[in-house]
Amino acid sequence: MSSISSPSCKGVTSGETARLRPGITLWLCAALLVGLHLLLPFTAAPLSQSEPSFAGEVFPWLSVPTKDSLQAHQTATGAFSAAMPFVLVCAALFAVYATIFRSLRGVQSLAVQRMVFVAGAAAMLTYIVSPVMFSTDIFAYAMYGRAASVYGGNPYAATMPFPDTDPFFVQYGIEYIPSWYGPIWTFISEGATWCTGERLGVTVLVFRLIAIGCALVTSAFIWGSLRKYSPENATRGLVLFMWNPLLVMETGLSGHNDSVMLALVASGVWLHLRGHKACAVVALTLSALVKFLTGMLVPLYILLVLREAKTWRERIRFVLRSTIPAGAVAFALFHFAKADTDVPVAHSATAPDFYMNNFHELIFKRLRIAVGEEPESAEVGVFFYPYWVQLHEPTALHSARSASSPVLRRVEKDDRLLLIAPDRTAWPRAYDPVSRRKGNFISDQYDETKRPASADSDVTARELEKPVLEQQTVLRANRILRIVTWLGFAAFGLFAAWRTRSFAEFLVWSGASLLGSYYFIITEIWPWYVNWALALGALAPGRLPARLAMMLSAGVLTLYITLGFAGTRLAWAFPYRGALAFVLPLLIFTALWFLRWREPAPHARTT
Repeated sequence: MSSISSPSCKGVTSGETARLRPGITLWLCAALLVGLHLLLPFTAAPLSQSEPSFAGEVFPWLSVPTKDSLQAHQTATGAFSAAMPFVLVCAALFAVYATIFRSLRGVQSLAVQRMVFVAGAAAMLTYIVSPVMFSTDIFAYAMYGRAASVYGGNPYAATMPFPDTDPFFVQYGIEYIPSWYGPIWTFISEGATWCTGERLGVTVLVFRLIAIGCALVTSAFIWGSLRKYSPENATRGLVLFMWNPLLVMETGLSGHNDSVMLALVASGVWLHLRGHKACAVVALTLSALVKFLTGMLVPLYILLVLREAKTWRERIRFVLRSTIPAGAVAFALFHFAKADTDVPVAHSATAPDFYMNNFHELIFKRLRIAVGEEPESAEVGVFFYPYWVQLHEPTALHSARSASSPVLRRVEKDDRLLLIAPDRTAWPRAYDPVSRRKGNFISDQYDETKRPASADSDVTARELEKPVLEQQTVLRANRILRIVTWLGFAAFGLFAAWRTRSFAEFLVWSGASLLGSYYFIITEIWPWYVNWALALGALAPGRLPARLAMMLSAGVLTLYITLGFAGTRLAWAFPYRGALAFVLPLLIFTALWFLRWREPAPHARTT
């Protein structure tokens, strides 16, 4: 008999492989994929990052949790206990992902590829009924879209262009900041919110469907590109992207707009392979007008085409045919979206308050100490604003957080102290203007009060009154870290440009550049950012950037667990969440690469 059921069977010819149909392993993995993603929202609800999606307003058989009910559930469950079911489901998803990725090496069957695509799409679509999501970003998208479509304002304006009673701003739950996103996303958000109005559940559903639709478009472009230039990798590239648990969750569950950006990047690759190089530049430029970071791919691609061109006339023609349309489109979009180039994201890459969820937090804290800040002060987050308090009972100001530590002064009732650290512990830290010393006291009988007139003549008090963001040690440490990391990233970018001498190397070094940005310059990071590198990794699934992106996709999911440790008995682990998410996967990746590199070649003879 010539029929073979498994797509990964050995001993078949290339012609037979092309005709193989999905086998039992693929069907089982596909069923597990969809089933586990259906289960995951139930394990996500107890996590601290879960937010209500209001899907019950669209699908009446679902419950409609609120922020308060979710927080009550999270408090009752506990951070560690809440994390375990989520960890188990994610571990099972990555086991399925790794199994199918390894088993489909070299498979070129269209039937298998269709099965992979359908299963991946089904997994994403399961989340449209999820009552929770992992982010409030959809509410931010709606908030910025409504600024233009409902209130006729400018989402890039410094002042809030809508009332604070707007339902989406209320759900966003964070202090207003102007839009971080490019003009293309502004227009998409404006159109979506014009259609959905104030219906929270419908709005979340629409943004989820936009994200899923663009992820499917990205997958189609990845598949089409691989079928053309690397058909032996088409199936694995599709699996690497569509079946990745992080990609499926962040697209279907949380509806992030990164999939729009990735669809434009993938379309640029597809256009290049069909000889439309100028159009590829426009597509890559448009991707940067959704989120700006993919703008780094544009000069790298232009450099590649210029290197491949044979004559200067061909180079000049390409530059004119690509940069003029790309520039004109970008100018028009910025103009009509009223997008000031001075948007918040332009400052965030170098701001001292832009350290979160990455290992740079730990480096920044130690740099603050290295440039002269006291270790106790370096523990204070940069978002803290010192304030004066008045005591309602006598207490003692100690030199440390211990009753046995030396007493600096006996603080009397109605005395004023400058609180210089958040009062989250039983021993708040304060500055005493009488003794002009800093210490800790044990009391919760105090209220915020006005600034004493005596502080005008107290140089130390005037310095300590400044927000942490404006203190000299913070500014100096931030400057040092930014200069070093940006110089490191620039050196990495120059190396990537030097190595990009073919289209295959462009794909590899584009993915490597995005990975490099996580380790150098994106000092505040969220799990869905890793999807950028996954999309480019899927276009070269056998290369090292793809493998590191896959490992990082597992590592960053730990953030949804460790973010819940703040303020609990596991708070000691909270500062190390970035190292767990980014450094540990890199160390494992490096160790595996080194071991593989040390292995003798298959034909080598050992003695």
